Amino acid sequence: MRRRLVVLLAAVMVAVAVPPVAAAAAEDECLYNQPSISQDRSPVETIVLKASVRVPIEMHLYRDSLDCAGMVAHVRKADGSNQQTVALTEQGGRGMPPSWTWYGWLPLTAATGGGDWVVTKVTHGANELQTNLPFHVYRGSELTLDQPARTSGTARTTLSGQLRRYSNTGALVAAPNTTVRLLHQTKDLLIATATTDAAGRFRTTVAFTQNTTLRASTAASGNYVAELTDYRTAHKLIAMSYLSALPTAYVNGWWKVSGSAYPGKLHADLQVFNGTAWVTTPSYGPIPANGVYSRYWMPTKAGTHRLRVWVRGERVDNSPSREVSVKVTALPKSPTYFVGSVVAPTAGLPIRRDSTMSTFGNLKYRRADGTLGPVGNQVVEVHVRPVGEAAWWMVGAARTSVSGYFYTRWGVPVQPGQSFQVMLTYPTKLPTTASSATGVFGPFSVQP
Repeated sequence: MRRRLVVLLAAVMVAVAVPPVAAAAAEDECLYNQPSISQDRSPVETIVLKASVRVPIEMHLYRDSLDCAGMVAHVRKADGSNQQTVALTEQGGRGMPPSWTWYGWLPLTAATGGGDWVVTKVTHGANELQTNLPFHVYRGSELTLDQPARTSGTARTTLSGQLRRYSNTGALVAAPNTTVRLLHQTKDLLIATATTDAAGRFRTTVAFTQNTTLRASTAASGNYVAELTDYRTAHKLIAMSYLSALPTAYVNGWWKVSGSAYPGKLHADLQVFNGTAWVTTPSYGPIPANGVYSRYWMPTKAGTHRLRVWVRGERVDNSPSREVSVKVTALPKSPTYFVGSVVAPTAGLPIRRDSTMSTFGNLKYRRADGTLGPVGNQVVEVHVRPVGEAAWWMVGAARTSVSGYFYTRWGVPVQPGQSFQVMLTYPTKLPTTASSATGVFGPFSVQP
């Protein structure tokens, strides 16, 4: 009796453990996952419709051996209109790592494609997966940036272009009263803004100082996405003036040349031609912010020399130069003199510790006929020393003009109650045979 009871219990347990066959057949592994707006597992973040567009709808599978032919996605607009079906016939994701997918394309046109859409269900034969996958279709725009014309010097560069947008007919129409931002290649820094006119065109001018790469952009607005153009480069040329210089110079005397160059941070090198090549002199360096420069040269032998100023800069399209010929002559070995020199307090007597002193006069040389001629481009130095001391020190300097005239101002260098002397000198290599190369003035007393 006990044995029979055990057998009956075992039979009951086996019967409970076996599931019905009909329940397993009802499952469809092709519909395990929700659909996505993607192609081969690459999601589409923003859908932009111009004349037409295809939107990928995809189902992701767990394994490769599934035959999911016949899957269909049902799509409509969010308001219930434009119901369509998309056959998921293409397969992807067979690479490594594997990601098996079936997908298809929803074709949209400009007339009906823009706005909110939703995938409502996916069917596979008699099986159905209810879903609610929304996606938005934006309308596209065409933003262009014209190639800027190359400009020279301080001339402003014109930046222009056009913004047009696709209508619901698929036509491109002008987009007026829209702000366009012009951005630098470096970190998209803002260069300028412009507003489109009735034809969708924009125009502005910018004072560039070197070659600049930029692009144009518009912000997202309504059902239109933000737009960016390709990069364009605005090119600049250095504008260099003609040189201003004396046609003659003297051996061992300073010769000056001046000019201007724009725009931006530029360098100007004074070069001399040695018969074979151009050689840079010690007079070179950056041009001041106002664009005006001067360079100096001291010839060591007589003759006609070729000199030029060469201007260069970073990120500009040219490195221009200007040339000048200079006739260098040797001064005659005749006496040179300080003529009409004056050392006096600028504001008059008395001289105090905070007084300013003025020094001016002329540097001349004696011609063979006894007349005096000017000695230009020479440095005249002002030295002082307290009475009773041997050492002199320089307190000022000036360069003689073409007429030989010089002028400088300097501060009183000694304390109240002291007296001082002043000496003028020109420390050059001029032929100063039997010359008065120095002049001593004073003493001057400093009042308390």
